[in-house]
Amino acid sequence: MPTVIVAIPSEDDYVWKVSSEKVPHLTLLNLGEETDPTGDIASYLEHAVKTSMCRFGLNVSHRGPLGPSEADVLFFERRGFEFDKLEDFRGALRRNRNIDKAYNSVEQFPEWIPHLTLGFPETPALPDKRDWPGFSWVNFNKIALWTGESTGPEFLLKDNLDWGLSMSENVDHFLEHFGVKGMKWGSRKSADGSSGSSRRKLSRSTSPDAENAQSALTKIKKGGIKSVSNKELQDVITRMNLEQQYSRVAPQGPASKAAQFGGKFAADVLIGVGKSQAIKIVGDQATKLVALAMASKK
Repeated sequence: MPTVIVAIPSEDDYVWKVSSEKVPHLTLLNLGEETDPTGDIASYLEHAVKTSMCRFGLNVSHRGPLGPSEADVLFFERRGFEFDKLEDFRGALRRNRNIDKAYNSVEQFPEWIPHLTLGFPETPALPDKRDWPGFSWVNFNKIALWTGESTGPEFLLKDNLDWGLSMSENVDHFLEHFGVKGMKWGSRKSADGSSGSSRRKLSRSTSPDAENAQSALTKIKKGGIKSVSNKELQDVITRMNLEQQYSRVAPQGPASKAAQFGGKFAADVLIGVGKSQAIKIVGDQATKLVALAMASKK
């Protein structure tokens, strides 16, 4: 049994009712059978989970067979804010020299195909008896280091996390031994060694309106909807609506950023207050904005 790093769905996710696997999972990194997980790998993974990852969900692209074994799997979409952060997390793990060495010692597929196995022909999964469209999203709340048949240390993901948070001095000390000192989690490095965040700072200017919306969004992430004023919430809703409208007119280039902003806001609202309350909040704010627009025309 190879050593693997996996993400495990939340206990209440519907995949548990369908999958014939002992523990349905998304494989993040295959470290091979020669890896000794008793060293710093488990410690590094636990630390990375605590400081650079939170609960997340992925959009399901479709359900179908995979590989010669014709495994019954859910394929996830390779786009979106949360998928990008998951890719960043995988990259951060590989900055540990032992994890990267183990990963490179195993023959890997040309590209990572994010999927969750539901079953195999000899152990078929149950059909999804829900109304269309069935599986569209899977939530994950644990990261595990498996060294046996679905066994190994598991680490619970936090409900939320400030993705832009830099590592503390204590973390820098930890990385001096186990990773890359001074790294910022969630930021990829280019071939020239510069981080994605530093390149963005140099190459992109931000308008005051966008800064106000982002500032309000940061407050929502940290303290929930009640931490912001009506004006701040309107700034976020207005900015999100305008960027989404622009994305429909110009679907290329900056539109992808608009979609990411909208999706990121929606995810934060859902995490903070729940689906039903989030729908009410967005609906109420949209109604107010329409009323304001009508009044301004009189």
